[in-house]
Amino acid sequence: MDLKVLSDDELAEHLNAVLNEQERRARLARVPEQVAQLTAQYVADGGDRAAIIDALTAE
Repeated sequence: MDLKVLSDDELAEHLNAVLNEQERRARLARVPEQVAQLTAQYVADGGDRAAIIDALTAE
């Protein structure tokens, strides 16, 4: 992609698309650890681990 030929609006749109994709990838990378931490807290507080598994596997 030759960025030099894009209009200002096209360049801004492309930048927003790139930033949105970076945010999406970062969220995907963080979620498993967040789920693990929340599960550990839930179980430590007396929650049933099976309830978490059910919630994660529900469609």
